[in-house]
Amino acid sequence: MRIGILISMLFLAAPTVADASVSYWSTTKVLRRIDGRRIQLGSQTVRVDSDTTLCAGRGASIRRDGIRRWRRFICTYTTFTKSGVDRDVDFRVRVLGVRRYAIYDAHWVAAGR
Repeated sequence: MRIGILISMLFLAAPTVADASVSYWSTTKVLRRIDGRRIQLGSQTVRVDSDTTLCAGRGASIRRDGIRRWRRFICTYTTFTKSGVDRDVDFRVRVLGVRRYAIYDAHWVAAGR
């Protein structure tokens, strides 16, 4: 009986395979990965420049090696023209694995926001 209880406790305490394979990224890693990535916005394509992009982690986070990490991010990329600052693009990033990610919900920010 005791062995059965012990085995049950060990089974319940063990992390699932899905939990073990979930990747969390720092904001620095997200910015590095999306730098140069092309985003389609209607008929226009913009290339993300991480120097003018801000990203913030969303949802639950973890701390590893003293660095906070997330699985989801919301980002704003400021575009420029020859005459200066143009419009912003808001988009979201979801971490899919150690090297994989997805950009979604990209849209121009309304002027005067």
